[in-house]
Amino acid sequence: MTPPPLSNVRDALTVARRMQDFPARFSPMLVKELRQGMRTNLFSVAFILLQTVMVLSLLAGLAGPGSAAADGFFWFFVVVMLLIVQPLRGFNALSSEYLLNTMDLIQLTRLDAWRITLGKWTALNAQTLLFLTGVLPYLVMRYFLGNVDFVTDLVGLLFLGLGSALASAITIGCSAFRPFVLRGILVIAFGIGFIILYVAMQTMILRSGLGGSNLATMGLTAISLLYGCFFFLSFGASRIAPLSENHSTRKRLVALGFTALALGFICFDIGEAVLIVVGLILGFACVDALTEPLPVYSKVLEPFRRHPLGRLGATFLTPGWMGGISFFLLCFGVFTLVALYSTQFFSSSPFPTGDRIEFVTSMLSSANLFLFPLIFIHLFFPKHASGSFTFGIYTFIQGCLLLLTIMIAALAEALDRFDHLIFALVPIPSILLVAVENGGASAQFELIYLAAAFLTLLLGIAIPLLRQRAAVSDYLHHLKRR
Repeated sequence: MTPPPLSNVRDALTVARRMQDFPARFSPMLVKELRQGMRTNLFSVAFILLQTVMVLSLLAGLAGPGSAAADGFFWFFVVVMLLIVQPLRGFNALSSEYLLNTMDLIQLTRLDAWRITLGKWTALNAQTLLFLTGVLPYLVMRYFLGNVDFVTDLVGLLFLGLGSALASAITIGCSAFRPFVLRGILVIAFGIGFIILYVAMQTMILRSGLGGSNLATMGLTAISLLYGCFFFLSFGASRIAPLSENHSTRKRLVALGFTALALGFICFDIGEAVLIVVGLILGFACVDALTEPLPVYSKVLEPFRRHPLGRLGATFLTPGWMGGISFFLLCFGVFTLVALYSTQFFSSSPFPTGDRIEFVTSMLSSANLFLFPLIFIHLFFPKHASGSFTFGIYTFIQGCLLLLTIMIAALAEALDRFDHLIFALVPIPSILLVAVENGGASAQFELIYLAAAFLTLLLGIAIPLLRQRAAVSDYLHHLKRR
């Protein structure tokens, strides 16, 4: 359809200026999303509402300098705006392109899936940056009112910005799923976990100050937030990309790189925090790797056939759950070494340190938490396992296992005399972790738990490979072909 002609030269110049409001080097997706996002009523109303609340909080601070209520009033609306309102605007970021039938048109351009996802995230965070700059003047005025630590408040605002970036990445990454219910469940689950960790971190920093080991903890937290942004954006990009694009290698290499950065903080006295961050980074990367489909195009595997180092790295860097299993074993080895180091050189450790059998059982069961759903996926969903992403099925199985664990743990607590017998009758990984955590097991039950954990690990590796023999054979054929 041809647009109506412009009435005069002035209108033509006005339109030309509007089309030049962003430099040509900016991503087209970023420009598109910024133009659309900043014209929405939600953005305008939210920005005006934030400024109004900031003025009210400033007046409350003038009425009662140093008041905890005024301080809480100020930060409450900043947190709500940056961690809830802004990120939720990305809830339909990718799925809306499918609903409007525009995703195919976008993919016909030179934009790949990563640039599409990154452009939407950057546009959303550019708007968040406007909110942050709008809060800064009030932060300075609160300092002149007295009884306010400006440096601590500025650091808190900086981490709020990073937290908003991660929350936006979570919503945009999960928006790749078309079913509304699945998107809602994932956003709620990730959001609850994110809020718990973030509030705990902010409370520790604001109460303890910026001295001592808190600086190292803040650096470690920043690394984990940055990796979280990359992971969820890559998660969404890989779901909307065609199978001929390889996003897996980059995701796994970046996960190993961030793990190396996190391990650099182990020289400080924060060994348990390092172990938690390393576990989160490797855990998310492994779940994503284990739920990927095997590649159906030899073009994806072609770069690994060109060089001996490529063929060596193909063991755990190639796309698909088969390379994901090897990558998982590599990550499990790294995490085990870090856990051993933390148990020997740091006083606090989440793993039992007194009994070697309990330690090995705990480590194997922690690993089996990731592998155990593969047994059900490849036994009962073999068609999905080879040709499509199985993250939704994986999440559903993990939820069922969690409910079963809660029921068995409650039953064992009610029948306290037979608790270890009940645990031995249902030797799934989460139950074994509960059994080790309770302690007090006899040597016979400890050996039963250890044997069950080791057997579960073998089944989690063997059953997918045996059930998908044809797909694995075809995969190896494409990998070795020159």
